This record gives sequence, C-alpha cells and structure tokens, in this order.
Amino acid sequence: MASGHEKTTAAAHQILQQGGNAFDAVLAAMMMSFVAEPLLSSPGGGGFLIASGPQQSPKVLDFFSDTPERSAASIDIDDVDFYPIMGDFGPRQQEFHIGRAAAAVPAVPAGIFSIHESLCSLPLADIAQPAIDAANTGITVNHQQAYVAMILKPIIESNDTCKGLFKGFNAGSVWKNPQLASFLDSLSKSDHAWFYQGKIAAELSANQGSLLSQVDFDSYQCQIRNPLELTVGSYQILTNPQPSSGGYLIIEQLRRLKNRHDELAVLEAMQHADDLKRNPLAEVSRGTTHMSVADGEGNLASLTLSNGEGNGQIVGDCGFMLNNFLGEEDINTHGFFAWQEKQRMRSMMSPTLVLGPNAQFALGTGGSNRIKTTLFQVINHLVNGKKHLKHAIEAPRMHYENSHLDLEPGFSAQIMEQLIKTNPIHSQWHNHNLYFGGVNAVQSGTTTSAISDFRRNGCGITGR
Repeated sequence: MASGHEKTTAAAHQILQQGGNAFDAVLAAMMMSFVAEPLLSSPGGGGFLIASGPQQSPKVLDFFSDTPERSAASIDIDDVDFYPIMGDFGPRQQEFHIGRAAAAVPAVPAGIFSIHESLCSLPLADIAQPAIDAANTGITVNHQQAYVAMILKPIIESNDTCKGLFKGFNAGSVWKNPQLASFLDSLSKSDHAWFYQGKIAAELSANQGSLLSQVDFDSYQCQIRNPLELTVGSYQILTNPQPSSGGYLIIEQLRRLKNRHDELAVLEAMQHADDLKRNPLAEVSRGTTHMSVADGEGNLASLTLSNGEGNGQIVGDCGFMLNNFLGEEDINTHGFFAWQEKQRMRSMMSPTLVLGPNAQFALGTGGSNRIKTTLFQVINHLVNGKKHLKHAIEAPRMHYENSHLDLEPGFSAQIMEQLIKTNPIHSQWHNHNLYFGGVNAVQSGTTTSAISDFRRNGCGITGR
C-alpha cells in the first residue's frame, strides 16, 4: 500500500488485515483521504481507478465529472457565483476561479458505489469505518497538508462556513470533522440514489448562483472503460484512456523513445508530447492525490483523485467542499462557459499499471500537467532502465512545457550541460519539490515493495 498520507495508507492496511482485497483497501484509503488530505481529496470531486487481477480483466472506472446539462451560451456570467482568487506558490502565483458556478457534479460518491458493487468483497460500512473513526477522533495536521492550506488560503477563508470547517487546520494541531464522519456513515449504508436523487442533490441543485440542476445529478453515472495499452519489451502498460488526455500523452512519450532511453531522448519525447497537446495547461500543483494497493491474490488497484482547488462551498452539514472543475483553465480547453453540454470532462489524471512476467506495478501521481511527464519518467526507469521501484521514483526529474524546461537537482554536470544547451529557457530548482509530482506505487511478483514519493511526504507499507 502506498499513498500521500500515513493515515490513508494505514486504512488500506487495516482493511487488508481484516480479509479485504486490494479494491476494498483502495476504497478505504480513498475515504480516509477525505479526512487526512481534505484539500486534495473530497467526496465533492472526481477521479479514476484502474483495476486488474487473476479474476478481473483490466478495466478503468471513470468517475470524473460531466459538464452541466445547461447550455453554456445561456449563462450570464454576472448572474452566477464565479470569481477569481490568487493561489500563492512562492516563486509562482496562479489565478483560480471559485464560487458555486465553478462546481461540476460531484462524481466521487458514484465512484464509491460502483467500485464497491463491481470489485469489493467486504460490506461498505466496514470499509468506511477507519475513515469514520478518524474523522471523529481527529487527525494531526502534518506540514504537507498545512502547506497546501497556505497555498489555498484565499479559498478556505472565502466565507464563514469554509473558515469554520478548516478552523485550526495548522501543522501539529488535531483537526476533527464529525460532519464528515456522519456523512460517510450514512453513505456507507446507502446507495447511488441516496446521494444523486436525495436531499443533498436537491439542495445543491437549488443553490442560487450554481449551474447544477437535478437533471445533472439524475443522469450522472460512473463509466467503465477499457484501458489504453502499450507493450514495451516484456512489459504491458495500461493507463487511463480518452476522453482524458494524460494516459494518451504518457503512451505517446514512451512510443517516441524507440531505441534511446537517455535523458536527451526523454526530453525529446516530452517536447513531442508538448506539441501534441492542443492548449497550454496550468503550471502549478492542483489538488490531486494518488493511492496504490497490491494484495496477496495478485489484485492491483491504482486510484487518482482530485477536487481541483475546491470552490469554497461546503456541502450542507456534510463536512466537505465541492470541486471547482468548471473554474480550472487546464480542463476547460475552450475557455470558461464554453462547454458542450453533458460531456465527460477531460483530465490529466492517469492511474497506471505496468505488468511484467516477474513484476507488476500499480502507480500514479498528482501534479496537474506534470502527471504526464512524471509518470513517463518513472515508467521509463522501470521498463527501460530496469531500476528498482524506489530508485525509479527517487531519480531526479525534469518537466518541459511551453518551451520552458524545469530541472530538479541530481542530474550529472554533463547531462545538465547538455539539457541546458538545447533549452536556453529553463529553471534549475535547488530542492526537490512537489511541483514534480508525488508518485505512490506498489510492486508485486517475485519482489514486493511499496514506495511513496518523498516529494509529497507520503507513506508506503508492505507486510501481512
């Protein structure tokens, strides 16, 4: 088990010890992430799971959001709750758009019910219990989550309800969320209709300034898709298919490598992927987290989850914030309020499986547009460089976007000189940073391993 927080990983471990499979465990981890990583993960967001096992052919469960049923052309921006704020990333700042009109339909509850129905072995109430207990007793806020809160301070202080929920969310403090505990308890004893045709959907649809209608909730379903596949040597790579773009760009970079796997070839592949994308993507960290689980029966689960930055709206007395997917430039490629109605939104999230004859890996990362380059580099290290999982994740990374090259420390002086020579527009980072993603990965087969990226202070556990 590997994830972005020790409590998230511990929840998966607990469920496996109770006899659950990898899919029970990853679902428990997802619900714990609502508690332990509340600004990166939320029932108000969306995500993807890729699952495989001896009794389960590989499949992707797509529970990302749809665009609204309402025609974008009919919207008067002055009549809806939609406005910009600035997020402070230190050397970089980014404008986000929040408010009620920034939210697409929350898709995570549909994902929970679909994952449980199609893959799990334990009762949903048992799977949810670790998260319910943690929300009631509280979690100690670590420095990573406090840092995220600092970046998103304009959002969590945008109104009194949001301020109240995140009051005391400081490093070292114990933060409780009994409202979320109650929500998860009710959800774990209910079904899809409870959320999408019940009181919560009705209240969200009635919110003044929102773009959501009851039709959006009534029609929303988790989609099951075949993964995108590529064979590299003796390895089969399975990742998130279109309409999302991340998996496609990862596959295209791997194809571009051909017989060369050195750093310059890696950079050329990144430049190729940059040419393929239609629109510039954001250059900051988004609210995304990832968890991977492998069990003793050979099941693999890789799940990536996002809430955007959150839109500042707390859902009733449920203890979580809605997404701001309609206010994110990188997934609204034609501009704000320019969508086609009832279309699944695109995402860079790319949970991935790498299946070899003696080793199988489940991996993924947060990091917005860096997802495609981060996973490409780690997969290249695994399948072409034959590196151990730990070394593949800890190796220095680069990122190329819009003619700009970012470089982590750790490359040799010779390689650094070659990279800079071909890219005069570049930034040399003095420290490793969450900007370059946070890969959480597990390995099964002849060797068992669980590695969480030190760039995001995650946690990996192996054992029984």
